[in-house]
Amino acid sequence: MFIRVKTTPNSPRKSIQICENIRTGDKVKQKIVHYVGIALDDREEQKLRDYGLELIKKITADRAVSATQHSLFPASEENISIKPRLGRPKQKELEDILPPSQVTLDDIVEEARLVEGVHEVGGAMFDEMYGDLLKSKRQMECLKDLVLLRLVDPCSKHAAQKKLEKHFSKNHSLDSIYRMMDDLFPAINQMKKKTFEKTASLFPNQVDVIFFDVTTLYFESTEVDELRNFGYSKDHRFNTTQVVLALATNQDGLPVGYELFEGNRAEVTTLLAALESWRTLFKIDSVCFVGDRAMFTKKNLALLEAHQCQYIIAAKLRALSSVMQKKIFDENHYRASVLKQSLAWIGEFDYEGARLIVSYKTKRALKDQKEREQLLKKIEKTIGKKGNPSKFITNSGVKKFVTKDDKAQVSIDLAKVEGDAQWDGLHGLITNIKTDAAEAIIARYAQLWVIEESFRVNKHTLEMRPIYHWKPERIHTHIAMCYMSFSVLRHLQYQINLTQKISINNILEELLNVQSSIHIHKKTKDRYRLPGFFTHTARKIYKAFGLQRSMDAEVYF
Repeated sequence: MFIRVKTTPNSPRKSIQICENIRTGDKVKQKIVHYVGIALDDREEQKLRDYGLELIKKITADRAVSATQHSLFPASEENISIKPRLGRPKQKELEDILPPSQVTLDDIVEEARLVEGVHEVGGAMFDEMYGDLLKSKRQMECLKDLVLLRLVDPCSKHAAQKKLEKHFSKNHSLDSIYRMMDDLFPAINQMKKKTFEKTASLFPNQVDVIFFDVTTLYFESTEVDELRNFGYSKDHRFNTTQVVLALATNQDGLPVGYELFEGNRAEVTTLLAALESWRTLFKIDSVCFVGDRAMFTKKNLALLEAHQCQYIIAAKLRALSSVMQKKIFDENHYRASVLKQSLAWIGEFDYEGARLIVSYKTKRALKDQKEREQLLKKIEKTIGKKGNPSKFITNSGVKKFVTKDDKAQVSIDLAKVEGDAQWDGLHGLITNIKTDAAEAIIARYAQLWVIEESFRVNKHTLEMRPIYHWKPERIHTHIAMCYMSFSVLRHLQYQINLTQKISINNILEELLNVQSSIHIHKKTKDRYRLPGFFTHTARKIYKAFGLQRSMDAEVYF
């Protein structure tokens, strides 16, 4: 007899069986002697293997006893010695447990309800991307559980430890979680490389477009160190310290890389540092960087030129020279075109050796006009209050429309309003791409919403902030784990959307609802797993990864 492990393609489930060879004539067939159980990971497989070896010994011994001739006379009491069994009570064997088919509803009561979809689908993607990131198998299990939990229930590490045990039957002590984080810190660059390689593997030629943007992540703290610091907060949390996060994705929103900077780092300097760091990890030479106007500096443009990178970056039209602005306002430099099925006017200009593309759309002009009118109404309402109105005018967006006289009285400056109105509907792009049409350049920049949506996923869906760690190494590791969750989620969404369009929220909701109930026998205390309802959408998600879910009741160890 021997142990046989039967696997299912693209599924983590492994069936452990005890088999033996049976000869029939000239042929030898394998016969299943005993069905040991189902393993979902290597740890469970090893346990069932060990248990199977014990069963083989027992079955062999039972066969040997059955084959021998028994005495016709009972053994005398003098020859029988009963010794108490020491140590732990013997673990119940599978053959001693009633099969699910012989158990009635009156015999059992629900003990727990476990979420299985997140680990079955998300776990398959995690293993594919980061399976050998850490040397310790136990630490990899801990990292995997924390990364997958953040997909559906982001929380602190202390709360995560409790939720993993309660809802996923994953047991990790808080100390083991923090030890794992400390061991992950030196492997962060390796993790970044694995993430980039996974994205690059889906595009055999190269990752040719990179969308780049920067945001801030705040702490519930005012302590300052080499990483945490006060700075301009995009979350409007000026009373707390923060760090600066630079993120890059491709046109499909798949992660390319990220960098973490000190909280007072200027946004315009992050591209240089991020580019230099990524060049040491992976090849990003022949790509096109797409960024908003915060990246529009001569230093950044020169850097991209020096690295032979193409770029499409929003231009700060109002910061250009008066000569260039005069050309922009000259209608003779524009031609009619169609952008997203809407009439538009496009003009092209030379700007220090690069192309400056300016577009005008009526829809955008109406939007700019409406926003300005709403702001002016707020100003009129504010300066109508009693007292010195200057104390109410604090926002820079408000100040550009008002003026203050010698008596510190504030009023709307009509000249400033007219000057702002002349820019309505205009948008500029600076690029070094010489061959593509202006319409193609504008369309490529229009995809910048992908990186903005990625930040919303990280900040809101995965709740990357606020950050409660205070050691720089732990902060870096926390961001790395959040980035891993984001990467797994994006690749899940990408692979699923190849066959059917399902939003991120619906994917997570479906996986969260793929559950099983654990029932315990009232008398024997044996446990059984009963799969829950499996929706049609969840079935589609599993099918996208070639996974099958068992819907049969099983003995649960």
